[in-house]
Amino acid sequence: MKFKPFLKNAFALTIATSAIFAEAKNISGKVTDENGKGLGGAFVSAQDIENRKSTGVFTAKDGSFTIDGLRDKNHKVRARLMGQNDVWLEDIAVGAKSVTIKMTTATGWKLEKQRPADSAFSMLKFDSNRDKLNFKMFCSYCHQIGTVPFRTPEKPVDWETMIRRMDGFGGLYRHSQKTIIKRIIDTYKDDAVDSWPRFVPPAAPRGSAAKAKITWWELGKRYESSYHDLELGPNGLAYAVNISKQYLVTLDTKTDKQVYKKFPRGSYGPHSIEPDNEGHMWVTMCATGQMAKYDIHKKNFEIYSSAEAPARRGGYPHTLRVNPQDPEGLVWYTDAGRNSVFTIHPKTKKVKEYHLLSANQAVAAGKGESRGITPYGLDFSPVDGMIWYSKLNRNRIGRIDPNVPDGDITEWNPPFRGPRRLHIAPDGMIWVPGFASGVFAKFHPKTEKWTVYDLPNKENQIPYALNVAPNGHVWICGTGNDTLLRFNPDTEYLVTYRLPNRVSYTREIEFDADGNVWTSTSGPSRHMETGFGAIIKLEPKDLSDTGGVKLKGYMPDRSKLTYDQPRPVNYTGPNAKLLQKIAKTKLPQAYLNGKHQPYVDATYKKLTEKQKHRIHLLWQEKRKADTDIPNAGQHFVRIMEYVAKNEK
Repeated sequence: MKFKPFLKNAFALTIATSAIFAEAKNISGKVTDENGKGLGGAFVSAQDIENRKSTGVFTAKDGSFTIDGLRDKNHKVRARLMGQNDVWLEDIAVGAKSVTIKMTTATGWKLEKQRPADSAFSMLKFDSNRDKLNFKMFCSYCHQIGTVPFRTPEKPVDWETMIRRMDGFGGLYRHSQKTIIKRIIDTYKDDAVDSWPRFVPPAAPRGSAAKAKITWWELGKRYESSYHDLELGPNGLAYAVNISKQYLVTLDTKTDKQVYKKFPRGSYGPHSIEPDNEGHMWVTMCATGQMAKYDIHKKNFEIYSSAEAPARRGGYPHTLRVNPQDPEGLVWYTDAGRNSVFTIHPKTKKVKEYHLLSANQAVAAGKGESRGITPYGLDFSPVDGMIWYSKLNRNRIGRIDPNVPDGDITEWNPPFRGPRRLHIAPDGMIWVPGFASGVFAKFHPKTEKWTVYDLPNKENQIPYALNVAPNGHVWICGTGNDTLLRFNPDTEYLVTYRLPNRVSYTREIEFDADGNVWTSTSGPSRHMETGFGAIIKLEPKDLSDTGGVKLKGYMPDRSKLTYDQPRPVNYTGPNAKLLQKIAKTKLPQAYLNGKHQPYVDATYKKLTEKQKHRIHLLWQEKRKADTDIPNAGQHFVRIMEYVAKNEK
């Protein structure tokens, strides 16, 4: 992607200024335990308070470290290693070569504060794995779960408010709603936490992960909520959007200067950000159903409706992508509330809507298209230009052919729960995170075969997003345990990189031309360790498999997938035995092999009015008897097929 030269900013609010210093210097030393033995894998960072910038490295096996690239200013130095108490040193001068940091073993509440969200979440018990998957989809939709020391204490009424708010997105099973507040309060109250099993910290980073260098910049004001996504622009610029305070931040990573621009009044909820083929930044405004374009030269915004006239707005414009090989430079984006994928032309602003499969036969746990469908992730194939998307709650991935008017839309059902922000590899393979299932997977578009990989401790993992680097390595957000993960598809080794701060809820991953990995901490920031959102740059230094764990790809047996199985229900209606019988019937092969919605529409069209009425009655009884039914569309098809064949 080619960018035009970035012009000098002449206006906007600047909250931090800095100068470029001629010579960058370093701080070096050694980290030891309380007995003077060197500690390998400890993370040592130097904080430049004036520039709101911190830079850190992991210690070598003998505990030695060198942090380079620092300004000629005194820094605040921190040493961190899980299982050890943090150590802070004030006013360390650059050039210092013999800084000694002695760490002590963490115990009690100081150790408990280090417990990541996945470990705390494991303490929350459910009646079934299916219920646990449902809760992960529902509550961890926007939050880490169970990070006790950093959560805001909530009263039952506050939990009820949050449950209702989140239920509009995820659709919590109704039987779970009756018990979940008590479960949460009983699990995470202080005296309950005191009785938890002692937290056993994970091993210190080693191998290639211990060679990484991490730099991060704090953003905005403390507790200023969520910086949702980031993007990289020209000339060392990084962009991030604050979803609740309605502004765009531009970070000059060469000078550390931060510039903030408010979005125009009437446009709220900046969510996803992506450059077009001229380098201008496009942003989905999820709260007002709009699209925003930020001109990087003029430094101003243009706001457009996301939906075709006469509709004023779309429901929830979400993730967007631009194919740099597209001569039109179309901006593609999902709409989570409208069950559609849109394009907008960057010059004419003409909008086109691709209607995805109907919600009538694709309802999940809840009501309406947002809870039942949720088009989410989006990417283009560098091999053939096809557009791929995911349906988070509907549990589908799909493909749009941009070369035909109707998109020739096809969808597949992955063998795991919660496909979220997918990405396409240089070889055309589709890589998908299984948000609720704690897995990630590869889908081969020609063979239509899946290869699934379990993350370590998968039951408690919530991989929000992934991205594929130019070298083919897959980077995954360790959203529940403050990590970034790198997977080598050739060797099937997974390497874990620990992030510098606790409660680092990450939502997106980007790469620069030097092979560095970028992400942002999202929030809500009131739950995060520092209270600040941040832009993070990880320099891997070493892309070998050393220190990683070997994974084994597999294809699950769909007949044994927990989330695909209905919760046992005792039907009591007049057609109870019949519905139980229908539930055990096989889906027609024509439905499985073809495009689902056209098949349903064609079959339904041939029915008599009497048959349609009968289907309606059976379907209503089925839904009343089992409000938590998974894959409801498939059960509708079973009822329709039975009536079509057996009740004339």
